[in-house]
Amino acid sequence: MRIQDFSNRRELVTALEAARKKQERNEPVSVLFGGYDQPLEVYPASVRNHPRGGVLLAGRFNDRDALFILGKETIRVMNEFDGEIILHHSDFSVKKCRWTRGNTLRLRELFSEIAPSSGQNGKVSISFGDVLGHAGRAQLLAFKGKADPAFSRQCIHQLEELEIHPLDALDTVTRTVFQEGYDGGYSAEACRLTTPDQVRTMLHAGYTRFSMETSGPIRFALRSKPKKELLESMFDVPWIGLKDKFELLFHRYKGIRIDLGPVRLSKEDGEQQETMILLPGEAEILAAIRILSGIIFDVIEMEKVLVEEGKREDVILELSFAHPEGALTPFELYYLVTELHRHDIRLDFVAPGDLSPEYWAVARITGLRGLSGELRHLDGIPRETETSGLRFHGVVGDISYLTAVQCMARMEPGLFREIWTLSRNVLEKVREESGLDLPIQKIPPDKEYSDDDLPELLSMEWSDLFLKHTMDEVFARKDEQGKRFLRTAVFEFIKKNEPDYTDALLERYREVTGR
Repeated sequence: MRIQDFSNRRELVTALEAARKKQERNEPVSVLFGGYDQPLEVYPASVRNHPRGGVLLAGRFNDRDALFILGKETIRVMNEFDGEIILHHSDFSVKKCRWTRGNTLRLRELFSEIAPSSGQNGKVSISFGDVLGHAGRAQLLAFKGKADPAFSRQCIHQLEELEIHPLDALDTVTRTVFQEGYDGGYSAEACRLTTPDQVRTMLHAGYTRFSMETSGPIRFALRSKPKKELLESMFDVPWIGLKDKFELLFHRYKGIRIDLGPVRLSKEDGEQQETMILLPGEAEILAAIRILSGIIFDVIEMEKVLVEEGKREDVILELSFAHPEGALTPFELYYLVTELHRHDIRLDFVAPGDLSPEYWAVARITGLRGLSGELRHLDGIPRETETSGLRFHGVVGDISYLTAVQCMARMEPGLFREIWTLSRNVLEKVREESGLDLPIQKIPPDKEYSDDDLPELLSMEWSDLFLKHTMDEVFARKDEQGKRFLRTAVFEFIKKNEPDYTDALLERYREVTGR
């Protein structure tokens, strides 16, 4: 689609708005200026008026993403962004800007609706793993209007290992939100945080949802230990840091009766409610103290950062136990939240690892804002939560890298072969470090497949697991000049083939979520 023969800026903006209404998806249109040979590719949904004059647009120029500003050269906005004037037309000039950190930061300052926040409009929010940081458009297409999105769910450890700055991922989301004209609000999630320094890093980058994870193993096996052994292990509890004593803590829960109230075990009409009561025994209390006291101390230290920075009320704070070795018991969830309240710490969400009805009942009586878990739990939320104000935060696993490789198998087989071969070469190292039970014999060399047959490698049941566990090693490899050549190649591939990548991601999101 082309736009030309406009006499002034108002006519151009009107034409772009008309183009947006005609499109089902926000595809770039060519804007042709009289006397200027090269067109501007503009996303029509991105049109935004500056509050003090001027119009800002997202698009492409010379096959590169760009931010355009339309206005007189004397207006203030022209000097607020780094860039260059590339043409003059009628009553306005066009300034082309790169998507630099400074420019994206200025956009977030000017337009609060494209900056992440901690606001939540509905009962359900969803976060998306996205180590590559380019999945935002597909996520918008898949979930816009269905849930509050938490774009850019970034694992701090992966960012550190891959040397990706937290701002790089957030800036990409800013570009996507601006480009798509989205103004429904979103949060940016930093996950698997285990230290105060990590919290501070992601806070300063502008993230607004913080998912803290426990450092080291959870040691759920302690539940099966005899009371004598549990008592002996109490010396390992950080009593000074908790400002507590064993006798006081133990007797706060000994003999306690926790009435969870009536809970409907099914959503089916006519299902009777059952009264749920927790009666923790001494061994269960001792196990909870031993398992959770160190975790509570860690949360105290990490929450201090938010308070010291004056941001606690501006962010969402979550503690996650989404570990493969088990889940919190309902009493452990009650103990955790209650003890944190004693330290004046109120978590917003907890991901206990299980979301059966008693967990929702514990969340309700302890004042949690909601519970988090895999998206499959969405259909199992008890009906009583609809009137309690509790919210559900679903997590969709990271499929960004796997989808990129899927596209490469079809569109750039040479790059796919390079990644597949290196992944096979590092598998033994990955197996030793992660305990991955996947022998090399199950992974055929790519040379056994023609270019047309390469996608068959990705249809095997273990392919996702194989690529997921080897990605970090693939991205870490450097060439003779010290450059991470494959990481760079993957990002360049995505930028070059963004429409196809977005379509493939959208299809996989719908497969994963069934929505």
